[in-house]
Amino acid sequence: MDFAKLEVFTSEDLKACTNNFNIKSLVGVIQFGKLYRGKIKGVTTGTEGQDVIVKIWDKKSENMAFLPYDECLMVKEEVEISTNPTMNSHPNLAKLIGYCFEEEIKGVVYDLRPLDSLQNLMVKDDLNWLQRINVVLEIARLLKFLHGLDKPYLIYNINASHIVVDWDFKPKLIDFGQIGKGIIDEMSRQNKQITMPIRCHDPYFTLREGDWDTSSEVFSFGVILLGLIAKRTCELEKPDIVLDRLLHVWAKKEYKPQCSLVHNSLQEDWGYHAQDGIAITELGMCCIEFFPRNRPTMKDVVERLESLLILQRLGDSRAHKRGKKFHDNAMCL
Repeated sequence: MDFAKLEVFTSEDLKACTNNFNIKSLVGVIQFGKLYRGKIKGVTTGTEGQDVIVKIWDKKSENMAFLPYDECLMVKEEVEISTNPTMNSHPNLAKLIGYCFEEEIKGVVYDLRPLDSLQNLMVKDDLNWLQRINVVLEIARLLKFLHGLDKPYLIYNINASHIVVDWDFKPKLIDFGQIGKGIIDEMSRQNKQITMPIRCHDPYFTLREGDWDTSSEVFSFGVILLGLIAKRTCELEKPDIVLDRLLHVWAKKEYKPQCSLVHNSLQEDWGYHAQDGIAITELGMCCIEFFPRNRPTMKDVVERLESLLILQRLGDSRAHKRGKKFHDNAMCL
């Protein structure tokens, strides 16, 4: 565990860079805490105003009550994961600058200029069709990378609130608190079962009490994919959550073969093609199949995303245009 190369922040440092954790600086609530946008003096350049994400663990979080260990261990694990050579070079993993390990505040600081959390952006108009395709493709490539290592790394709690999109429209995984198998072996499978978020939770894993594996993460990815194309999301877990509000339950009720779940507003975007809408909807539905054996691998997912017409025609570029379409699109109602 390499703490020596990291900046050590005090509680006062984190308060200063987030304007005392002002609500206007809040990016979102995550499973065990909160994310804030902030500015600090450049650690490497010495310049003022380096954009960062500050993540703090919240002792008052309901999820923390279920943990058999405290936030101290979680900070140490996050540092270990973020400084691991296998992990810290990936472009879709947030880069750790430093940490705070004081009684008042336990937190970490990442080098990232956040646009917003993916959870918030799903229902907004900030991301056009091509940008959404690129975001979901980069998340898929990240999971393919993690699953393809000699010892596959499982994130366990991957969901839209734990992914931040920067101003270049690139998704960054910002929460590693549950990652396991490849690096962290201290937390048991039973502990992870307790603390996984329900909205992206593999129902087969829940009902059959099996081992969380790569197919379970394919399910979670499918929920993210469907949320991005349908501009839908599920609120943070609440005691009175109802099944009909879960995105994958909604998708299975609405889906019809050879039809699209793409939101109407996105179908008007430049670059949208009806064939892509059907193809990516079918891919999302395959990912959320109940039986793991029927789900694709992340390698298959990446290949199917890369075959979409919009990426084939534009060479996987990142356009920022709206309004113009290749040609008129048919819709399934």
